[in-house]
Amino acid sequence: MSDPASQDRTPQERPQPRWPLILGSLVGGFLLVAVGLGLGWYLFYRPIVNVAVQLPAPPAPPAPPGPDAAQIKALEDQIDKQKAANKQIEDQIAALKDRLRADVCTIKDPLGKDPQGKAPAGGGQKL
Repeated sequence: MSDPASQDRTPQERPQPRWPLILGSLVGGFLLVAVGLGLGWYLFYRPIVNVAVQLPAPPAPPAPPGPDAAQIKALEDQIDKQKAANKQIEDQIAALKDRLRADVCTIKDPLGKDPQGKAPAGGGQKL
């Protein structure tokens, strides 16, 4: 007995050719690979290359022709004021250094009444 499906087939019916399916699969595969490579280049490679290979910085703008006379005078006045302030601070530092060189552990006149610098009559108490 023969197969019932083969009995339904007429002699003019031939199997469909497979080459369009194979060709379509190959073209579709190549298109998918091309799209993947394009997106990879656009999203990953292009930003890296743009950062790594940059144009040199533009030249600096030219310097202004020169400062104004009023600006120079104001700066000189400010420098003179700062020098005066620095001199006062240096004098204060020198006075404090002189005080530190003196005997800072004892009081010369604890009561503030002895103008000659003599020790008070009662003397200091020892503990």
